[in-house]
Amino acid sequence: MERFTKRILPTAIAVGAGVLTLLGYLFPVEPFITVRDEMVRWAVIVAAFAFILGFLNILRVHLGRLAGRGAGRGYSLVLIVTALVSLFVTSAGLAVDSARRMSDWWFGNVLYPLQAAAAGLVAIVLAFSAFRLLRHRRGVEVLFFLAAALIVLLGTIPLPGVLGTALATLRQWWMEVPAMAGMRGFLIGVGLGTLLVGLRVIVGIDRPHSDV
Repeated sequence: MERFTKRILPTAIAVGAGVLTLLGYLFPVEPFITVRDEMVRWAVIVAAFAFILGFLNILRVHLGRLAGRGAGRGYSLVLIVTALVSLFVTSAGLAVDSARRMSDWWFGNVLYPLQAAAAGLVAIVLAFSAFRLLRHRRGVEVLFFLAAALIVLLGTIPLPGVLGTALATLRQWWMEVPAMAGMRGFLIGVGLGTLLVGLRVIVGIDRPHSDV
């Protein structure tokens, strides 16, 4: 009985839900469409509760760090305060129309600038890593990576004159042609990997939903 409840039943539910959803996409006719849409709605609800549990788990972990005396307590405090303020402001903006201005201000003046700063730091770290990699390991790949980083960084800077226009045009071409080609290949690989993982779960090879 224990083996049935821990291994067979969860696997049967996962396989059945996966097969029914897949049939709804492969054969878009009734009743497969209705079952597929219902499964997708259930998945959205489960994902929402999973997000809530993840949020509460983050708060629990960082509250435990605040209670202790280890390093990084200040970062934990900033994370907790920011998470609670974001939750309150977003909930108020969705529930009350008069609080929408406060929610827009929070996103426009706090969260979006932080995201832009983080993206800028990532770009600088990538360029610095390219220089360090060039010192220890020289090759065509490293030079290509360094050239791409410099083109993107210099093309973003609003330089005056013909040089600034040329760098901006080169950056735009780089982002639309080579970078887009690489991103599409990456997305195709992610899609194939996701499909393979889903098929392994459907046929019962992988059982992340049950105790092995």
